[in-house]
Amino acid sequence: MAVTKTEAARGRYSRVRLPDFLVIGALKAGTTYLDGLLRDHPELCLPDTVKEVQFFTRHYDRGPTWYARRFAGSGSRLAGEVSPQYLSDPRCPARIHELLPEVRLLVSLRDPVQRAYSQYKHWVQVSNYGGDFEKFLADYPGAIEEGRYFVLLSRYLDVFPAQQLHVVIFEDLVRNPGDAMPGIFNFLGVDAGHTPSELPPANVSTRPRFHRAYAGAKRVSSWLNDRGGGRIVASAKRRGVVRLFGENTADGFGSLTPRAAAALGDAYRDDVAMLSMLLERDLLTTWHSVAEGWAVSKETKLSSARRRSRLDSARQLRVRV
Repeated sequence: MAVTKTEAARGRYSRVRLPDFLVIGALKAGTTYLDGLLRDHPELCLPDTVKEVQFFTRHYDRGPTWYARRFAGSGSRLAGEVSPQYLSDPRCPARIHELLPEVRLLVSLRDPVQRAYSQYKHWVQVSNYGGDFEKFLADYPGAIEEGRYFVLLSRYLDVFPAQQLHVVIFEDLVRNPGDAMPGIFNFLGVDAGHTPSELPPANVSTRPRFHRAYAGAKRVSSWLNDRGGGRIVASAKRRGVVRLFGENTADGFGSLTPRAAAALGDAYRDDVAMLSMLLERDLLTTWHSVAEGWAVSKETKLSSARRRSRLDSARQLRVRV
């Protein structure tokens, strides 16, 4: 009987410590905040020098032994990492399943209109992009695809059973983490009674006053993280080095206009309808940016046959939330 690639990978790396769980996304959906809440639990261990390992995207060629070194200090704790790039990268579901077929997958999902706008603000921060939000969407259409959650989750459900996937809604998490985290802890199999410490909002985008210096520091930070210098980067952040670049307030961005919000809401509505059925929760009542205009836009862009097919798929795949 032939040995599958998954069985070979499992046997070859059975003696090294690989992660028990992954937070795979979504980008700009509270994963930095979730990272802090997970690190606060005494039974969980995440890499202490970097949040986003990005093994299955940027560093896959370095191999599982390199990846395992990120979790060498986990001991008896459950090991995991947070790389929100994994959700949208089409290579990741198969890569993750081949190496970690029993891994538990956490996903944080946010109103996709607000998520796209947050990605725009982040891009302005890191690149000094000068266009408004609508121009950003035209220049970077991939930002829209990052919010088609039903499509992205379906790729994972093609290779992982639904029991290994847990979805948290960003708006629930930031409104009351004390209510959202016990479900996550239960899913991971650790003490659900742990009360997370109070954490400040994470990753609020601002516009640096001295952008060239800021961009240079980001490049150095990335270079150090890639070469094992994460502790240097973490120490610099703790010491407030970012403040040296004179960050402006968080309002130095082009606005989310009603026209752009309505167009995006229309683009996402079918996907959110399918996602609502998958999660057995009406997200149109939670994600108001998508729901706006629903009464005047009931006609879907999907053919009836294609829509029935997606509905049938959603009914069959129930995901924990």
